[in-house]
Amino acid sequence: MACAAGCVHFVGVDPLAPQVRSLQRSVALPWLEPGDMPGRTEITAGQLVIHADFPVAHQHRLIRELESLRADVSQTLGLPISDEPVHLYLFENPTRYDEFVARRFPGFPARRAFFVETDTSLSVFAAWQDRVAEDLRHETTHGYVHAVVPALPLWLDEGIAEYFELPRAEGGEHKAHAAHLAGRLIEGTWQPDMQRLEAITSAADLSQDHYAEAWCWVHWLLATPDRRALLQEYLADVRRDATTAPFSIRLRHAPGMPADITAAVKAHVQALAGESETAFDH
Repeated sequence: MACAAGCVHFVGVDPLAPQVRSLQRSVALPWLEPGDMPGRTEITAGQLVIHADFPVAHQHRLIRELESLRADVSQTLGLPISDEPVHLYLFENPTRYDEFVARRFPGFPARRAFFVETDTSLSVFAAWQDRVAEDLRHETTHGYVHAVVPALPLWLDEGIAEYFELPRAEGGEHKAHAAHLAGRLIEGTWQPDMQRLEAITSAADLSQDHYAEAWCWVHWLLATPDRRALLQEYLADVRRDATTAPFSIRLRHAPGMPADITAAVKAHVQALAGESETAFDH
């Protein structure tokens, strides 16, 4: 789910910035006035605290899926599970959601969902609409990961969220991203370049190509046990020390990696895109 499709991601919000000054406080404090917030239903599901302005059953299939996502993220990435609450604020009426965003985040473009991390809270805000399952898997993944790795590099943060936004049965295979990147390869307008991604520090600068490539790197890294272990070790190191050197450096010097990593990632994209086309043809 690229930002253009519906995600705004605020991390480490500057409390002095006029347009987000209200984000400096916890979700339980006055910056979220009761009249603004969904409060008809409140459900606790594992690490999630869900606030909705419409009735939501605790056993709703999406709530169960989001709750089980925590274990999937933890096991796949080798991360511990946190008990820090991740608050989900769900608006049944997209118009009311848009009005809330306009009041609380003036100047920001309209989006279906977004994640906010402050010094005291992890929060997701979303409108309940046709793609809410995809949106909540993406944003909740941000919450689960940031609960234990607050200083994750932007490209990796988004690549992980893109991987887990898919239904579990897809195994992280984002067919739309694979097809997009394969098309760009045919055009000769894209080459995988992790260092280029690492240089981007603002979500506002991420394009569809960047989101797709971030997903591609994560999918490629998780595709084999040795590469998965390398990613897990890096995440553990970033968790201990936010100044850990960029992952691209570690990847270049890791034993057992392909001699030409760029060619290997391109082949990975082409194989995934080919599988998608074959499945469609049948």
